[in-house]
Formats: sequence, C-alpha cells, structure tokens
Amino acid sequence: EDWRAVPSDLTAEERQELENIRRRKQELLADIQRLKDEIAEVANEIETLGSTEER
Repeated sequence: EDWRAVPSDLTAEERQELENIRRRKQELLADIQRLKDEIAEVANEIETLGSTEER
C-alpha cells in the first residue's frame, strides 16, 4: 500500500495541500522520535544519579 498515492480527482491546490500535510507529518514524527530519544537519555542520567547516591 502506497501512502503517498494521490487521488486523481484532486485539484492542483488540493494536491499541494496534501503534500504539505504529509511533509508536516514527517517532520512531526521526526520531532517525536527526537523527543523520545532525549527522554530516554535523561531517564538514564537520572538512573545513574540515583545509583551514585545509593553508594
């Protein structure tokens, strides 16, 4: 299934809008992944601090 398929009955303007929406979606997904990575990094740092204090 090709999620990039464009319905043939769209106007040029609608096609452009669809392309903009898809581009924005990809940007948001990339942002979400970056945030997940940052959260994991911070969680690891907190865990490291916690285990350091326990000694």
